[in-house]
Amino acid sequence: MEKTEKKTALITGSGSGLGRAIAKALAGEGFTVILTGRREEKLQEVEKEIGKDDTIIIPADVTNEQSVQELREQLLKKTGGRLDVLVNNVGGVPVKASIDEMTFEQWRLVLDTNLTSQFLVTKAFLPELRKSSHGKIVSVTSGMAHFYMKEFGAYSASKAAVEALMKTV
Repeated sequence: MEKTEKKTALITGSGSGLGRAIAKALAGEGFTVILTGRREEKLQEVEKEIGKDDTIIIPADVTNEQSVQELREQLLKKTGGRLDVLVNNVGGVPVKASIDEMTFEQWRLVLDTNLTSQFLVTKAFLPELRKSSHGKIVSVTSGMAHFYMKEFGAYSASKAAVEALMKTV
């Protein structure tokens, strides 16, 4: 792949775990990877593993609409408006509680982490992905969208909702 044809990929939650592995794999395939997450020091560790020529770091909280808009502005500026792949990887189980024990704030935290983040980032970058001849969205979900455990009701609901949301996109 020639330098001028280098594709770009944004990976949310790329400072650790699956996001980190995806970022390294895409960089290994010749992509410029845009690393984003809340902890800049973790993103810098990934950058060291991949190399500065293949990475762009833009810290962001993708559960926050204003932060996502700032991420968008910085990404467009640093890539010249190019985005080929979006990997919606942010997610997790910030609260384990049955529905009858869960507070509304805990419910919102789980949904914001797993669902709202994917909505905000997808909405923000759809125009660029549609312009790209390679535009793709990969949204990480979980088998828990289809399997249920008492303490994971909100998590299961959020992951099932991600699947439904992405089918509409």
